[in-house]
Amino acid sequence: MGILVNDGMRRPPVLIRELRFAPGTPYTTDLEAGREPEAPVLSPAVARAARGVMAEVVERGTARGARGAFADGHGGSIVVGGKTGTGDNRFELKGRRGAKRTTRVAGRTAAFAFYVGDRYFGVITTFVTGPRAGDYGFTSALPVAVFKLLAPTIASHLMEPGLALGHSGAPAGSALGPRPAPARQMPAAILGARGAPRRG
Repeated sequence: MGILVNDGMRRPPVLIRELRFAPGTPYTTDLEAGREPEAPVLSPAVARAARGVMAEVVERGTARGARGAFADGHGGSIVVGGKTGTGDNRFELKGRRGAKRTTRVAGRTAAFAFYVGDRYFGVITTFVTGPRAGDYGFTSALPVAVFKLLAPTIASHLMEPGLALGHSGAPAGSALGPRPAPARQMPAAILGARGAPRRG
């Protein structure tokens, strides 16, 4: 998702910028992370087209629950795009002629990979593992709902000074001039399903 938000450029993640040991002593040691070069892996036109399709997923598709989650302060909405997915993960043992003999439930998963405006992206995943996963019937609507619940927290990061955010009606970054800085990933949210299993 970061590659798409960055117009096709792969930028290396930076987890640690600097380590400082024994400050204020004769043994002070500073270690700084080296800069890895960014690399183009998609054309900007392809990245923009993919973002436009994902914006449609939020506007009219399986992630409609995330529509209008963020206001831009000018009466419009910040563009949100994403891709949903649901997995019913099972192992099936079939007989010689293809007849199903046994099924073993391995897990159930649902995910929403998203971008918000020009600079933020992330993934919300919900899952249940093991045989009990067969008792659950949630879909990607669950992580989309979690995203909507997290919207106020995400919005508090969007309000940092100097951020340029996409407006509704235009693909993020298309009409706002130069992009202010590389996109950055929201803190990961990985959620185990705790709700009640489906009934009948």
